[in-house]
Order: sequence, then C-alpha cells, then structure tokens
Amino acid sequence: MTIEQLLTTHFPDDPVLDAAFASALLRRTGQDPNAPALVRIYSPARTLSFGRLDAVRPQFPDAAAAARRHGFTPVVRGAGGRAAAYHEQTLVVEMYSRDTEGIVGARPRFERITPRIVAVLSDLGVDARIGPVPGEYCPGDWTVNGAGRVKLAGTAQRIIAGAWLFGVELVVSDSAPVRAVLADVNAALELEFDPSTAASLADMNPAVTLEQVRAAILAEFGAVHERTADPDLLEEAANLRDAHVA
Repeated sequence: MTIEQLLTTHFPDDPVLDAAFASALLRRTGQDPNAPALVRIYSPARTLSFGRLDAVRPQFPDAAAAARRHGFTPVVRGAGGRAAAYHEQTLVVEMYSRDTEGIVGARPRFERITPRIVAVLSDLGVDARIGPVPGEYCPGDWTVNGAGRVKLAGTAQRIIAGAWLFGVELVVSDSAPVRAVLADVNAALELEFDPSTAASLADMNPAVTLEQVRAAILAEFGAVHERTADPDLLEEAANLRDAHVA
C-alpha cells in the first residue's frame, strides 16, 4: 500500500481545530469519489485527546480540568477509545482513503498497517512489537509496545460511509509529561492506569529523533507529493469545531 499524497496542515494554536480538521477531511474523503488517499502528519501542541466513552462519564469535567492543569488542551476526538496525551515531541500520523468494505475491512487494515509501523521503528533501533501492555493508557489489541513492557503508540481507526481513517500517535521523546497528565486524568475518570507503562521511542533508543521518525514513516508509505488544504475544507473544519470541544 503506497499513499503518495501528503498533507501537513495543522493548528498548533488550536488543538480542538486539529481534531475537527480530521473529521472534515474524513468526510471529504467519503463524499468525493475522486478523493486521493493521503497521509496527514504533524506534531501537535499539548493535547489530551478523550474518546467518546470518556466524554459521557460523569467524571469527565474533572478529567478535563486535570488536563488543563498540566497545560494540555482537552479535546474530544471522533474515534473511540480512552484518553491519550500528545505533545510537541509526538508524531501524529493519519491515513485517509476511500472505502467500500466498511467495518469488515478494519481488522485486515490493522494487520496490514501496524506491522509496517513496527518495522519502521525496528529499523530505527527500537524494540517495537504489537500487543497491549497491562495497565496501559487507552488499551487496545493493536498497541505498538516497546519490548512487551511499555506503550509507545496507540493505533485506531474511524470508518464512515465511503472512507476510513487510520491513525497512529508516536511519542518520540519527553515521556514524563505524558505519564504525569495521564496519571491525573485517569485517576479523575476512575480508570486503571499504570504510569510506568507510558514511554517514548527515545526511552528505548535515545538516539531517535522526531525528524528521523517522520522521514522514515513517509518513506515507508511513499508520501512524496505535498498538497494544501483548500478553503472549503478549512471552513468545514471550523464548522465542526464545537463537536470536539471538551
């Protein structure tokens, strides 16, 4: 699978708009029969990304307040799962494509894409594997872990009529703020979390840098043709922003 189109549009001053832009781009991909497959890649501002299940818990306001105290903007993302934390040393990778399979294609996509992410990290000297770690944040069967001990990245999919989004969030370095904010957020949500399971790629190999990981991911998926977001897409993202406010 090669995805030649590259998009780097993001909003460092407005993490909520970053989440809304992902929703707008997925909608556009589903609605436009000529929409190209593309990779969106960026490093976000400090963001605490809550899943929809988090947002309906009675403890959610306290959890959002805990995120703010740590300097992380709380956001409600379109996909499911539990709370995850990103910052400037995180690489967010989102892949978008037209789809005709619906939910049936979800597992095969995990099986195709996640091993490629792991292979990229292995080539960078990180002992990356697939599988959940007991006590991890945002638990998932397709977690990218380090040596079977710590979580390095989460993977997720969002599927709508006509399109899919596959996302992976790689904490490249500076894992301490991630552990700290997730400890307080999960405590507020009354969810199990072992802070020692949250790590970064640099915890596994101190020589790894954000730019190295970015270049390796783009090379693996063949994303070489950078494009810009058109005004209509930006307007749709702005219209969807309120749906992602925590």
